[in-house]
Amino acid sequence: MTERGDITEERLRQVRLGHGANCSSIGSVVDTLFATATVGAAIFAAIVAALATEPVRVVQPGPEEDDSEETGEP
Repeated sequence: MTERGDITEERLRQVRLGHGANCSSIGSVVDTLFATATVGAAIFAAIVAALATEPVRVVQPGPEEDDSEETGEP
């Protein structure tokens, strides 16, 4: 080390280039989890949007399906 505390070329072993090159391996895991969550959210939103276009039909129970006699309610 020099007087300022800089690293000299003799002490330098490797320089990595690229996105997150000097990041720990946990940084790569966080990036992967973020990308997976983003893709999962997009797929979930597409499925919900596809299901929302389905028409809703309300069916009233017929006389044979009426259970008011069994429960004693009017």
